[in-house]
Amino acid sequence: MAKQSAKSRSKKSDILIKANATSSRILEISQNGIRIEMTNKGTITGKYRGIHWDTVEIQWNLDGTSSWEVKMIEMTDKGDMLVGTGSGTGEPPNSRGIAKLRGEGTIMTASPRLLELNGKRWVCEVDNNVLAGKAQVAVNFQ
Repeated sequence: MAKQSAKSRSKKSDILIKANATSSRILEISQNGIRIEMTNKGTITGKYRGIHWDTVEIQWNLDGTSSWEVKMIEMTDKGDMLVGTGSGTGEPPNSRGIAKLRGEGTIMTASPRLLELNGKRWVCEVDNNVLAGKAQVAVNFQ
């Protein structure tokens, strides 16, 4: 059933990112929760194909909810580069360790092939497997 969900999600989204955590760092522990930084690397399919890198700073609250900010770089298989920033919120992880996140941001590129994306707003829905350090991100450009 999970495979069907991934297939239907990739058809509904402009791009699908499958990323793995490559490192994490605890920045702060306080009575309000934990602030961490994670770096991720993964693949992109959909409107364009390529590699995705990001750094995410997360405020993980005591109730399991979160807020986050991301900086990302993407390189297509044709050599085009895109960069972006964004932010969002997350629900507490479920019993399988999967947290649902939502966010939005902007993307920029100087690539003539992808110029229609320069300055575009993006929105995303994320299935973040906290236990496995893997995320699947469905992105739509607006």
